[in-house]
Amino acid sequence: MKISLLHPFTPKAAGVVEKSVATYHSQPHLKAMEQLAKEFKYEMNLEYFTPKFSLYKYTFENVNYKFYPVSFQWNGNHKKWKKQSSKKCFKSYKGSAPDVTIINMSAHASSFCHKLAKELCKQQKPYVPMLGGQHYSNTPANLEYYQKAHHILVHTHLQRQQMQTMNMFKGKDIRVFPLGVNTEKFSLKEKNKNYTSPKLLYVGRITPLKQVHLAIEAVKKLKSSGLTNVFLNIIGPVSSKEYLQELKGLVKKYSLEKNISFLGHKEHDELPNYFQSAHLLLLPSTHESFGMVMVEAMACGTPVVAMEGSGGPEEIIDHAKNGMLCTLKNYANTVSNYFQDISKAEDFSKAARKKIIENYSMDKTYEVLKSSVQDAIK
Repeated sequence: MKISLLHPFTPKAAGVVEKSVATYHSQPHLKAMEQLAKEFKYEMNLEYFTPKFSLYKYTFENVNYKFYPVSFQWNGNHKKWKKQSSKKCFKSYKGSAPDVTIINMSAHASSFCHKLAKELCKQQKPYVPMLGGQHYSNTPANLEYYQKAHHILVHTHLQRQQMQTMNMFKGKDIRVFPLGVNTEKFSLKEKNKNYTSPKLLYVGRITPLKQVHLAIEAVKKLKSSGLTNVFLNIIGPVSSKEYLQELKGLVKKYSLEKNISFLGHKEHDELPNYFQSAHLLLLPSTHESFGMVMVEAMACGTPVVAMEGSGGPEEIIDHAKNGMLCTLKNYANTVSNYFQDISKAEDFSKAARKKIIENYSMDKTYEVLKSSVQDAIK
């Protein structure tokens, strides 16, 4: 039995360093797939596109990784992942499609997703869209794509509830696929209780969509309130060099060179130490279908400051109990206010970890993936 989880885009399009995919991207999926391979002897595949000219593959933790050469429209915008396609990938599927294909793509889908789904239907092979993002393109092609799917996977109950009100998904089996975290690896360690020297952390792509500048504004606010030893580590690959320069310009403008460090990409195994050392994780983006770094931080007992209405954070964060939700306008103030009264900091930390252990274990991820695959092949 051959099962594939296809990401129809290059790792770079998702802000991931390609050589680090197996140890950085889709880690909950990988662990669940590894368990399926062991328990049922399924052939499990994790697939991506690559800018390289030839297909290459390797095996990691009993899961086969495949990278298909990407085909661009050279007169188009190569940075838009939903325009990416792969002739080699389509040819491979046309020759011998997996028994079940899970397609991990934004809710807008893509022309390649539509084309591949039609081929899978022709071969009577089930496919399961796994949606990222909360914005949808209500087009005839998307309607057909979703209606002909065996079922649909999303990462939060909030997104499922929203989709159930839309005609595009009328009558569809929509399942919540929680992304679990290894709570032994991402563990709780005692925090430095010197809250007069706040340690902040941002982990994610450097792109305007993530609104990293709000994290810098928060540092400025803290410093102006008298917490001059505040420090922010910014970790993540650069998706926009222009935006990185804007951020560095902002740091210089506010004289925060000694308070902020841009660390670039870090391997997944390096992240627990950063999460454990931080007092707060800053997640200032307005759109997060789930927010894996948030779950990993909370597993380490690090509360998160995220945006109201951003998606996943609203389901995971219990405001003023294990983290904070706020508006764009009061983001910096919310971060600053946390350090003005740190009497509940330890309670926040314990509650954050408790929420993850109870709701986002790897066991839950595995059980949903197992039933998803087995229902599709019945």
